Amino acid sequence: MLNLFTSNKAPSHSNEPSHNLLLTWLRLNNVPNIGYIRLLASATKLNCSISGLLLKSMSELRDIGWSNEQINAMSATNKSVVAQVQQSLLWLAQSPQHHFVSLECEQFPYLLKQISRPPLFLFVSGNIHLLSQPQIAFVGSRKASLSAIQTTHELVKGLAQHTSAVSVSGLALGIDAACHQASLANGLPTIGVLGCGVDLVYPKRHKALYAQVEQTGALVSEFLLGKKPVATMFPRRNRIISGMSLGTIVVEAKIRSGSLVTAKYAAEQNREVFAVPSHVTNPNAEGCHWLIKQGAKLTENIQDVIDEIPSIAIDTKKVEKSSLESLESDPLLDSVSYSATSVDIIAKRTGMSLNDVLTQLLEYELRGLVASTAEGYIKLRA
Repeated sequence: MLNLFTSNKAPSHSNEPSHNLLLTWLRLNNVPNIGYIRLLASATKLNCSISGLLLKSMSELRDIGWSNEQINAMSATNKSVVAQVQQSLLWLAQSPQHHFVSLECEQFPYLLKQISRPPLFLFVSGNIHLLSQPQIAFVGSRKASLSAIQTTHELVKGLAQHTSAVSVSGLALGIDAACHQASLANGLPTIGVLGCGVDLVYPKRHKALYAQVEQTGALVSEFLLGKKPVATMFPRRNRIISGMSLGTIVVEAKIRSGSLVTAKYAAEQNREVFAVPSHVTNPNAEGCHWLIKQGAKLTENIQDVIDEIPSIAIDTKKVEKSSLESLESDPLLDSVSYSATSVDIIAKRTGMSLNDVLTQLLEYELRGLVASTAEGYIKLRA
């Protein structure tokens, strides 16, 4: 029996040319009213991989319930498919940092592959190797309070200092933006998952942030290039944010919000859910408090995350040794004696302002490096 499609060779995914890879998966994506679940069921019935469906005859596909419209939509000569392939090839040629990763590619995120409805493919702009690193997601209100933004910055700073994980968020306003900005400020790679084509900036005010994330981290989307955002696309985006991540931190959210949708996805995907508490009068905290009541981990700092996901913790002994080595040449710590030293003297010795001296001394006091007395500060250890 003749094959409906042009190729008589099973698609390969290890070193496959971009054109063939694109053609394979964009053909599958073009089939109307058939998503991952139906494709997987069809492949199971016909004893093949999802990409192997392209090698099946029209009669075999009809026998398992496919319509002629669906079969014809998957043709390699379908005008829609041809246009999508050409557009994608042009985009891939623009930069070595542009990538197309199918569900059957090795670079496809392992955790994302385990969810009930993974995307068939991802367009990636940036460092593709980040997709294989452990990830922690941050979500929250688009109209975030100053306190929530500050909390996000502290949590991201802790993630950068004490874990091997990278951050993931949706590049939206509020907590998403705070996550990406804090990651950039702390030298932490960050991944932005978009609810539109990866070649589009949304919201437009994030043009500079989009470029920074793309340059130092990665941008990811399951949507075709040029696809403009609509409301129904964001829940699909949210399942990818949680699906890629070991855990999702909800910093601030209302009861009815996209952030709680992401938390729901995370719970269904058997991932950890963390929620940051806030003042009981804060309406944007209702969602977080509800999550905590449902069993989400109450989260005050990054150690709460590490306690639940210890695999992301870095070797604290090495970190402490490195930190102490850097303190050996710290001018402020050198200016504090083992006997009481006044703040004025410390400021004079370092040339720093009193405010900067007090801020740094408070941090050192919390770390157990100095102690405050009525006469001034005392160095506790070298």
